[in-house]
Amino acid sequence: MTQQASLFVTDLTAARALRQDHTLLGLFVSPQSPSDLAPRLGMAPSLVHHHARRLTDLGLLFEQRREGGRVYFQLAAREFRVPMSLRPPGDALGNGAADLHELSKGFLRAYCRSWGQLHDSEEDVYGFGDAQHPAAPMTPPDAPSPEGHPAHLDRLTLHLTPARYQRLARALSALLDEAYIQGHSEGGQSCTLAVLAYREAPGPALSLSRSVNSFLGAEQ
Repeated sequence: MTQQASLFVTDLTAARALRQDHTLLGLFVSPQSPSDLAPRLGMAPSLVHHHARRLTDLGLLFEQRREGGRVYFQLAAREFRVPMSLRPPGDALGNGAADLHELSKGFLRAYCRSWGQLHDSEEDVYGFGDAQHPAAPMTPPDAPSPEGHPAHLDRLTLHLTPARYQRLARALSALLDEAYIQGHSEGGQSCTLAVLAYREAPGPALSLSRSVNSFLGAEQ
């Protein structure tokens, strides 16, 4: 067996494993032995091997070779395509629900870490405006962050046409496309950057509003 360019996944358990074990799966882009990966993961080799076997049974990995008493596993494909109907939003592990749950937990951990290092002078900022009185630009921070990877949230709510909404959302995602192509930074740490865009529920007209909840600090 050789690694495929793309595979179509229709098994629910495999689809859930793609989400739950995506970090581990990403380590098998090229052939890897669980024994070699165990120190990096802080896990016992037998446990990594168990997970690799489980993912192999689901068709996500395959046994690439055996060498020197070690088994080498590899991703079955560089890309897995899963029908969105297989994991509806109502499912706790479905599309949307699982994404937001993971992002919320991860961001809250990072936020609490950054909050623990904040300065007394730091503030949350909420700006408002309308067509006659535009919101004032956000005041830039005047001191650098005390940490290298500070939590950062920047939210904007305004009235948009469908065309402008889609253009802005695509522009934000284009930045992630660029980062994805560039790949890992040498000596860097695992970080998550996310783009969220959605139409507000029908209701009273909303003002132009922006809120920044960030520990990014001034540029260094």
